[in-house]
Amino acid sequence: MNYSPWHEYFQANRNHFDHLDWDQPASLTADEKKLITHSIQQFQRGENSEGKHFIRFAKSMQDPVYLETVRVFIKEEQDHAAILGRFMELESIEKIREHWLDNIFRWLRKLAGLEGTVTVLLTAEIMAIPYYQALGAATQSILLKKICKQVLIDEEMHLRFQCQTLEDLYKNKTIFGFLFSGIIHKILMAGTIIMVWFSHREVLKAGKFHFISFFRDSWKVFRRCKQMILGLAKNQPDFHNIHHAA
Repeated sequence: MNYSPWHEYFQANRNHFDHLDWDQPASLTADEKKLITHSIQQFQRGENSEGKHFIRFAKSMQDPVYLETVRVFIKEEQDHAAILGRFMELESIEKIREHWLDNIFRWLRKLAGLEGTVTVLLTAEIMAIPYYQALGAATQSILLKKICKQVLIDEEMHLRFQCQTLEDLYKNKTIFGFLFSGIIHKILMAGTIIMVWFSHREVLKAGKFHFISFFRDSWKVFRRCKQMILGLAKNQPDFHNIHHAA
């Protein structure tokens, strides 16, 4: 286990939204605002977490750098919530305090220690890939498109970070434990795809997804993550060649 490169990456990525230009008027049309309001409210709420349980569970990891890496990772997730919130304020979209889907994910993260928390987080981040692709395509807002583009860059790195954690945790499993974890994650993934589709289908449709393509693309990301967890695909990227969205 060596999480120092990840810690350095998240520290260096703190200016990931500095390129955004906020000195512009609200740009959503009335129809676009109506289309995305309920959906972006849910995702903004989901991105905003103190991560207290994650931090508590992270203390069990042998690498002492891991805990500090989790702290800066959580800060980056909070940045996503803050940026979405700022965009919503610009467009006069109210924030929400809670949503049933977010409550389910928060409840699941508390149940099964570090592995369970990371598995749930990875599942949510897999879903973020097609969602932000769709959200970025759903309106003509240049600002929203740039936000989504940068979030997608960040989320790709989050996937890899969580996959490395699970790869390390899986090394201590028996064959039965390994197979059981795999089955549970597949069930969680399939159920999450269905829930996200029904909660965000209007934005996903506007982003040119139908249910089959959404399921297929989400499962494709899931399979890629499983390859990384199993050590069958390269996980750690070249940290020196990560670029922000233009």
